[in-house]
Amino acid sequence: MKFNSIQSFCEYTHAKKPRHIEIDIGEYSSEFRLASPPVYPAFYRISIKYGLEEDKQKGYMYFSSPNQAIEWNTEVPWRGYYINITEALISNSQHLAYSFLKYGSHEPLLLEQAEEAIITGAFKGALQEYNKESFSIKILLAYCNLMFAHIAEFYKRQFGEQREKYAKLVDDFFLLLNAFYDRPHQPNIEQPSVSYFAQSLNVTPNYLSDLVKFYTGKSALSHIHQHIIETAKPLITQKEATINEIAYQLGFEYPNYFSRLFRKHTGHTPSKYRNL
Repeated sequence: MKFNSIQSFCEYTHAKKPRHIEIDIGEYSSEFRLASPPVYPAFYRISIKYGLEEDKQKGYMYFSSPNQAIEWNTEVPWRGYYINITEALISNSQHLAYSFLKYGSHEPLLLEQAEEAIITGAFKGALQEYNKESFSIKILLAYCNLMFAHIAEFYKRQFGEQREKYAKLVDDFFLLLNAFYDRPHQPNIEQPSVSYFAQSLNVTPNYLSDLVKFYTGKSALSHIHQHIIETAKPLITQKEATINEIAYQLGFEYPNYFSRLFRKHTGHTPSKYRNL
């Protein structure tokens, strides 16, 4: 089931009717639907929930992006707050376009006590503004910006504290990357992408890229491009295939794009590199 508007989703979940078509801020109540099969809201959802079974002493934050499946099943009503915000409003406020908004269900944020107080305060302030007879969208977005900036820092803390868990995912990414071209005579090979590896690892592309960058200092895409270049170099110097053939062999649909990428990383076109 897909919900193209915030209002239709609120009606489905028995949440309070939104006061704006592009942003809705609310507090979970006992009327909120306790269970749902997968549904697809066409907007971003940001929520904080307290007293969950995972750790009743701490708050958890969850994020979903437009048209991403979400489902839930709880025996008791949640306590906490939520924001529903449209893709258009995020796009028109680029400072709000944080990558964690697209982490999905793979990586909830477990808040420390001091962090929970900061986020709860931001939610309460935003909700207080939202409940005014005449509220300001600019002020609501300012609260969102403050909250999102804090969340980005809290994720860094979480990545650092659970090094063993996250390091394995990063290691698995590099194992897949290094083996990508080690499949002889593979027909219709495609250019490696962050989405490909994220799907293989059952995480979202944004989550994978942020995690790889946290541990290595470079994004997943940068590592992918570097691997392509290092794979291409011996193929070029061996002179057993044309540059176009090498580009196709590496999964590029357009050889010109391969040439531009190679020149960007090496300072030489593939043809010039062949003749060095």
